[in-house]
Amino acid sequence: MCLGIPHEVVDVMDEDTCLIKVGDVKQHCFIGLVEDLKPGEWVVVHAGFAIDRIEPEEAKANLQLIQTYLEPETRA
Repeated sequence: MCLGIPHEVVDVMDEDTCLIKVGDVKQHCFIGLVEDLKPGEWVVVHAGFAIDRIEPEEAKANLQLIQTYLEPETRA
């Protein structure tokens, strides 16, 4: 199973690379598969590759869903 995680584009370095962030974590990403990215846009990232654009609202909803699965269940 593959999981793509939404990230916000912070800076476009060149035609192949950008700086992305999710939360406080920033990293470089290959963007050769997505054309004309601009800072502030959101992309789905898998294995260091931006594979598609995603609307900000959808990205934030996906991140909330992922966080829900990462939180331990509370037990009474």
